[in-house]
Amino acid sequence: MLSKSLFQIEITVTLPAFDDLGNLPSGIHQVSWTDFQARFATNSHRQQILVGLKQALRELANSGCQTVYIGGSFVTSKEQPNDFDGCFDPMTVDLYSLDPVFDSAAAQQDRFGGDLKPNPNFVGFFQTDRDGNSRGVVEIDHPEVLHSP
Repeated sequence: MLSKSLFQIEITVTLPAFDDLGNLPSGIHQVSWTDFQARFATNSHRQQILVGLKQALRELANSGCQTVYIGGSFVTSKEQPNDFDGCFDPMTVDLYSLDPVFDSAAAQQDRFGGDLKPNPNFVGFFQTDRDGNSRGVVEIDHPEVLHSP
């Protein structure tokens, strides 16, 4: 009798440690929603911001968005970031089903507590802090958000 053995390989991608300034190292760091939450939901303030981000990501995923990047102070070691900032690639988005809230940063701030710009070129902008220091951004596997509680 011939039998096959199947091997399951699990690859875990973790975000690197913050540098001395509290930033992620330069580059784009890919991570799942679950790992993103584990890393950045470190207090009740950050958890509240994540509620809005999750809602925004669900809206984008439902419209076909494939790629979202989060930058700014939310992906640093700052204890009390004001909000989340990021951008998304609109190439796969069904613009007819996309909620019009994504046309306005102010409307997104009101509804989600942060904003996501419909232009992936902002990734470069988010890779430098206000003092000109390099920092990383996070690319979230956001379709996972559709299936998380």
